[in-house]
Amino acid sequence: MKHSLRHSTLGCMLGALTATSVGSACTGHSGDSQESSEPTSPAPSDAGGVGPSHGDDGGGASPPPSDESGAPHQVSTAAPAVQFVGRFDTREDAGPKCAWPGCRVIAQFTGTDRISVTLEELALPWMQGGPSEWDVAIDGVLQPKLVLQLGSHDYVLAEGLSPDDAHTVELYRRSEAQNGVTRFVGYDFHDGTLLSPPPRARTSRRLEVIGDSQVAAFGVEGAAVGPNCPGIHWAAHYENFRESFGALMGERFGAEVFGTAYSGKGMARNITSTDRETMPILFGRTNPLDASSVWDWSWIPDVVVVQIGGNDFAIHLPVDDGPPTFDEFTSAYRGFVTNVRNHYPNAFLLLVLSASTREDIPPGRASRTNVWSALERIVGEHVQQGDDKIANFAPPTASEDERRGCGGHGTPEFHQRIAKQIGDVLSEKVGWN
Repeated sequence: MKHSLRHSTLGCMLGALTATSVGSACTGHSGDSQESSEPTSPAPSDAGGVGPSHGDDGGGASPPPSDESGAPHQVSTAAPAVQFVGRFDTREDAGPKCAWPGCRVIAQFTGTDRISVTLEELALPWMQGGPSEWDVAIDGVLQPKLVLQLGSHDYVLAEGLSPDDAHTVELYRRSEAQNGVTRFVGYDFHDGTLLSPPPRARTSRRLEVIGDSQVAAFGVEGAAVGPNCPGIHWAAHYENFRESFGALMGERFGAEVFGTAYSGKGMARNITSTDRETMPILFGRTNPLDASSVWDWSWIPDVVVVQIGGNDFAIHLPVDDGPPTFDEFTSAYRGFVTNVRNHYPNAFLLLVLSASTREDIPPGRASRTNVWSALERIVGEHVQQGDDKIANFAPPTASEDERRGCGGHGTPEFHQRIAKQIGDVLSEKVGWN
């Protein structure tokens, strides 16, 4: 059976058809920025630390996750469906598109010995390091990864299956938007039958991780050949969001994870000096490359982890236009947190100073002090306004050995360490275990 998706079926109602499906919509929201004075807080030591105890002391049972109304998340177990996890743009009849890392397409089926899929890879002329790469899992077992070709193609995912058994197939987007955008056209179950999504694909906990290349796990699989990874397609080739600290926390807590991550982005400045679309601009998009794709906020996280800011104070390319002032950076970050809080009024927000942000690199820019001071100030302001679901945290600075990924990014061991340390904070603050 060929399972195709068309706009007439999905449209803006995709979320109603699957267990945790999401789609695009037509509204957005922006936060306001304010001015602030110079930093006074020192950078956290290499031992790391959590900001003042602004959240729950923990130790109690985890409260039920909820949407904006406060009601527990309801997960459908009804009709047969393909489950979509992540931000999918569903406006076009040809099928939904995904660009953010960590998107998942999950289905359960029976009555066939093989499964294939039709995917269309879309790339713009400026893109390098692509095309997109996807993990394939059959019955929870990873298969060889799928390296897409440009255009629309059919890909055989598995053969020799038992037609008498129920099987699960999952596609998992490893790479980022700048490596290519993928359209899901449909699974082909041949003579088989689509079933409802498998129970293990449904969860009531929701975690969103927001940030730059470290959040996206850029270069994580290049530790053996990095930091200068070879090949024209090295960016997608060595990136793997499944190995990111956010995805690892999702496994630890049994949470559904959204990866709102884009390499090179900052709050007020991006690593590329000619690129003016910072994370506050991209946050409201279903597809970060398409300004007309406005996310509808149909998926509400219980916990949001934000880790970004190092690129603001980096040496920018191709021309270094200097870092933002502390006031500019804090204002941009403050406006972003306000926007996040407006969309997710009941979520716990953890603002993290990246372990890869160093005080001495670049010299003279006090990157670690500036970012940490901004986080402390913003969290303090929210606490004074009665927001007790927010905190800041600084994991210890990454060692040289942890920065052996492509471009000096984190290794698998780095992400495992960060996942544990941030996860321990969340366990204390929100009671997840």
